[in-house]
Amino acid sequence: MTNFDTIALLGQRFRTYRKALHISQQQLHEKTGVSLFTISSFENGKGQGLSLSHLLSLLKALGLDDTFMDLVPDIPAIDPEKMWNKKR
Repeated sequence: MTNFDTIALLGQRFRTYRKALHISQQQLHEKTGVSLFTISSFENGKGQGLSLSHLLSLLKALGLDDTFMDLVPDIPAIDPEKMWNKKR
């Protein structure tokens, strides 16, 4: 799974939670200050303009900050030493 795939899946899962709570993107924007473009891009798998700060604000606004790991797709374990040696 690529980083783009992970962002796309995370955005889809986020949209599902938001809709289940009957919160519009406009309401989310008003509550967080995150632009409608950023919210829409994130939910459509592009993640353009989405910073970690924006993501955390969006999760908190929906009460999902404690369940963040439920949204994140499975990430394989990484051997830091192997990764470091690969970059050299």
